Amino acid sequence: MSILTWAISANIENSIIEFLRDKVHNQALQLLDCNGVAQNVNVYAGRELNNNWNLPLIQIYLDSKPDVQRLAIGSNKRFKSWQVIIDIRTLLSGQESNVADWIEDEINDGITIYDYTPNSINPEIPAKVIIGHGRVDFVSSLPVPEFDNADKFDQNRYRITIKIWMNS
Repeated sequence: MSILTWAISANIENSIIEFLRDKVHNQALQLLDCNGVAQNVNVYAGRELNNNWNLPLIQIYLDSKPDVQRLAIGSNKRFKSWQVIIDIRTLLSGQESNVADWIEDEINDGITIYDYTPNSINPEIPAKVIIGHGRVDFVSSLPVPEFDNADKFDQNRYRITIKIWMNS
């Protein structure tokens, strides 16, 4: 019997999350709040917004698998892509565009994709092995329009949609 742990979709999503968390941590990325106090930028996973999350934040989740193309006629090898959403939510107007520019610069050259497996010694830190390089194509990058009575999570928001391409 085989236990399915993480499939490629989860590996790609987690690889992007880990990549951005490492970049945020290594650069000590912070934004100012309305009082001029520096706040750490947080990176969260998940399609659903959690009201316990702290602003400013970068939210990442897998959206879909839009393209599967054959590498050659008669071959079963595929060139696959996965669409990922990166939502940016900040404390002050204008910060979301700055964070979007920073993210685009950081992921422009692609990211390393890992195969994650459970770690019985330390369950909080899964074991990982490099399975390839994910090429990044930008599908869209634009502010999310604010609506009437928007809460703090929707007041200063930006969305980047990317495709991650890999051979398989």
